[in-house]
Amino acid sequence: MDLGVYVHVPFCERICPYCDFAVVRAPQLAREREDAFVAALLSECERRLPLFGATRLASLYLGGGTPSRLRADSVARVIERVRRAVPASDAALEVTLEVNPSTTERARLPAFREAGVNRLSIGLQSLDDATLKRLGRAHRAAEGRATFAAARSAGFDDVSVDLLFAAPGQSLAALDADLAAFAALAPQHVSAYALTLEAGTPFERAAHSGRLALPGDDEVAEMLERVALRLGAAGFARYEVSSFARPGFESRHNRRYWERRPVLGIGPGAWSSEPPRADAPFGARRANERDLDAWLARVAAGGEGASGPPEVLDEATARGEASFLALRTAAGLDARRFAAEFGAPPRAFYADAIDELVAAGLLDEGCGGSLRLTPRGFLLSDTVFARFV
Repeated sequence: MDLGVYVHVPFCERICPYCDFAVVRAPQLAREREDAFVAALLSECERRLPLFGATRLASLYLGGGTPSRLRADSVARVIERVRRAVPASDAALEVTLEVNPSTTERARLPAFREAGVNRLSIGLQSLDDATLKRLGRAHRAAEGRATFAAARSAGFDDVSVDLLFAAPGQSLAALDADLAAFAALAPQHVSAYALTLEAGTPFERAAHSGRLALPGDDEVAEMLERVALRLGAAGFARYEVSSFARPGFESRHNRRYWERRPVLGIGPGAWSSEPPRADAPFGARRANERDLDAWLARVAAGGEGASGPPEVLDEATARGEASFLALRTAAGLDARRFAAEFGAPPRAFYADAIDELVAAGLLDEGCGGSLRLTPRGFLLSDTVFARFV
């Protein structure tokens, strides 16, 4: 069994008003605080990694938060500990680090590469200063471009960038300009997300009170079409609802989630996807404490930060997740693979939903019963996914 490992680093210079991740504001990350946090990560690794019984490490993803706020030697310690526990082929192992544009993080890029990072995910979000300001981001477009250039200078040839659209006050023309600017950078991968209002965030409260002007549903749909069209024309293939890559540069780690393959999550707020076993034939998942102090206390007490026992998936839940997660991808839901796990193809469980979605032009059904989103289905993917859960 191969394994992906996700490491969550919660520290941020500031917390964006749309963010609902497990993060803490830390304008200055003191050495003592960082060292204590990394020691807890290593302790959780020590406790959890052997329980997965993995024979090969396929991916390691350091996300957050802002993991690039850690010193390079801290990142190196985490990578070394994970790699020591699970063998990996250098040619196959993908090690991703999320980076935000800042002077401090740019200066660390060569050392991150020396530490073993071979893929960067840069949180540009936009290359338009007005959009960045309305999103509450700490950086501006010039810093984003400088960080991308620094990544290339440091020798990174696998760079992903984040694009956030449907921002407050954003027009179609502004999005078109952003897409052209992103294409001009020539990254290997683009993760493109429409802004969503997460419960309890400042943006959600502002929108509820009428203080935040966002594009309407029709305009967001047109933006989604523009994103797919412009990135496709620039040589990026859409391999998942929000993910576009040049051939061979798809995210190996993120694909694990859509394929329901094992992922160990360490750090506050991290989730683990555990493989099937005798007492959990359809797998299980486990969530860590979101609060940093609570997670640290649990790790100190028992070596792991889980907030409780694992959630064992029943067959119906696993079937639904297998369906909508596969449908997120361009490859779609393979009927033979589905039947091998659940005893029958998708139509045996979802005939009415499939018929209605095909009739509505949202799904294509192959002759063997495999399913794919249509171009219109990608625009209304949430509507499709809801029919399988």
